[in-house]
Amino acid sequence: MKFRGFTFLILSLIFAGCNSSESDSFSDSIATAPTAKQLFVASGSCYGGGVTVATGSSTIVAYDLNGQFDHVVVDYNRFSPGDQPISMLEYDDETLLVLVENTSGRRLDLVLKNGTLALSYLTNTTALSAVMRAMARQPDRGILVSKSTAIEKFSASKGRILQGVNPYISAPAGSCATTATLITSLAVSTSGKIIYSHSAATPNNKLVVISDVGYGVAGNCLAAQAAPSTLSMPTSLLFHSSGDLLAAYGSTTAASNLIYSYAFNDTTGVISSGVQALFDLSISSGTSAMAENTDDGTVFIANGSFNAIEKLSYDSTTKQLSLAGNSPFIAPQIYTRCVTSMLVVSP
Repeated sequence: MKFRGFTFLILSLIFAGCNSSESDSFSDSIATAPTAKQLFVASGSCYGGGVTVATGSSTIVAYDLNGQFDHVVVDYNRFSPGDQPISMLEYDDETLLVLVENTSGRRLDLVLKNGTLALSYLTNTTALSAVMRAMARQPDRGILVSKSTAIEKFSASKGRILQGVNPYISAPAGSCATTATLITSLAVSTSGKIIYSHSAATPNNKLVVISDVGYGVAGNCLAAQAAPSTLSMPTSLLFHSSGDLLAAYGSTTAASNLIYSYAFNDTTGVISSGVQALFDLSISSGTSAMAENTDDGTVFIANGSFNAIEKLSYDSTTKQLSLAGNSPFIAPQIYTRCVTSMLVVSP
């Protein structure tokens, strides 16, 4: 069921009064919502291909699109010890859906964008049974969750969807084989095909494409794309509004920190025409998250090695990323340490 506007607030306050352990106020003052979009940034337990060093702040905050801090959305340090926000989706106009990693209680939360309330939305100890890495939504509004060793799916009504007795994607074969040890990122195509990145020793550092129905038979493995080098570990995926698939790679070897642009065939699921879109260690090293402002096609990247956020332009003809304005776009600060997820949406 989809909560919106006044109905959501009324129901939320009812839940808050009934169970204070599941709701709390996370900001000291209510933020005034501007009309422009904002960049929401989650800082938690990130993966940057082995080069991230900082400990995340366990927060979600909002910046305006000039890079100026606006408000704290959630300070999970005030909610439950060990909570780490891992991934965000827009649930509705006023609300974010947040994937929370915590060995003592993994879950999905609903969080008001203005920072006034958060509620536990979904818990499932059977499905959410390993380290949470990423979240994405399919066209049927089903939610995909990567737990490193598999990908689970929940319906819009929060029911767990299996393939037989297995998770939605578990131990695929063929060219998708041996890709269930560190699933770092998820992306979903227009038709619902599932692309995920897998970071393990070569030849298993690759991108994998699975049918929209999950993995049940060999034919559900549609394609796999090797990393551009044996030492590049894929860390983050982004479907750009141009139709291109952007993939960030991190590595303890400096020369293997890259962002690539790929063509994606949404009919066959084939990834092709890989082009190095960015190699600049001064702005992209251990990239842990990417997001797009679809109004102008600009791309935001979070760098795990020095905890800054950069704003880039993307040329879909040349397949190149370049700085858009000054660097850094957002200088290193407590809220940009180990960024796990970013989202550009209206507040």
